[in-house]
Amino acid sequence: MDLIATMQALSDGSYLQQLKDTLAQQDVLDEHRNLNLSQSSEEDFITWFFSLKIFKDGKQFSPHTLRAYKGDAKTLVVFLLEHDLSFRTIGFPEVKAYNRYVTEKYASKTAIRKLDFFRRLLDFGYETHFYTVLLSTWIDKPTARKGHAYSQEDTFEFMREERRELPQDEAERLLAFFPEIVKTDRYKEQLQARNLLIGYLLYTTGLRASELLQLNWGSFRKNRRGTLLMDVIGKGRKPRTIPLKKETADVLFRYREITAQTTVLNPRDLSPLFYTFHYKEQKRLTYPALYKLVKQVVTAAQEKTDISPHWFRHTFVTVMLENDVPLAVVKDWAGHADISTTNIYLERINQDRMDEHLDKVKMF
Repeated sequence: MDLIATMQALSDGSYLQQLKDTLAQQDVLDEHRNLNLSQSSEEDFITWFFSLKIFKDGKQFSPHTLRAYKGDAKTLVVFLLEHDLSFRTIGFPEVKAYNRYVTEKYASKTAIRKLDFFRRLLDFGYETHFYTVLLSTWIDKPTARKGHAYSQEDTFEFMREERRELPQDEAERLLAFFPEIVKTDRYKEQLQARNLLIGYLLYTTGLRASELLQLNWGSFRKNRRGTLLMDVIGKGRKPRTIPLKKETADVLFRYREITAQTTVLNPRDLSPLFYTFHYKEQKRLTYPALYKLVKQVVTAAQEKTDISPHWFRHTFVTVMLENDVPLAVVKDWAGHADISTTNIYLERINQDRMDEHLDKVKMF
């Protein structure tokens, strides 16, 4: 039951078309020309589920999302193997047992995601007659806390997990490698300037990758004091404004000069800030391209290869709080839906500093 290998293959776009051509030849349509998997093998059932419900045509997934899907699938497979079960033998007792297993083992936020994955699988099984009854009705997910507030359990889980952030000196050292990875002679200066700006914005603003890629030249403006501001549309289409450090502003205007574009701020300019230079029209940079860029940077710098663009966001929040920027201000800059999310970072910082307080006490 190599479900993870199946997911890896299915996440390849070229494989999807080949898969559809192959499955189209199988006799899996009923008299109403609806998909009927009642006689299908478990392998075919899982393949159909991922190809039709997860990896849909033209749908792009970030490495973070793929990791989450693989983790949810692995949790289910491990449970089945440990209890000598299969997908075909899942029934009411197995649903309740897995529900309890996930709820007890994981924090509420993670448990909700894993049980939602399980629900989607069971629903698909019922829709395609792989299961004769709607088993998902027996799933009871933990209650999501209003405003995304974190429980003590969630906080401890976050504080125990491996840190996906960089020390401040390492993050600043990486900035020098963003322009260095450009190897082509064509558009070399423009690409170097673009890459450097990407590094500065990731590190000094804490933008999500999706937010960075959606920036336009019209996203920037100055306030009455002359400070350069950046207007961002975040999760849930919620707008926020982030001030830019002078060093980042200088890199931004230098990039505009090198790319032979106007440096006059225009809020109505919707041209993409980051784009590829190999097309006649400005084609906005994609997440896979950004992810590959960061991987090349950390490889060149001989850093951990699992570093992704999101590590810089965690680093930004931590650096701001370590430098005593007020919690509420950091929450607004980062675009956290609830201040409890930002507070988890502060609690971990305070935990790291416990020895500093202890050292001040003279006991001997």
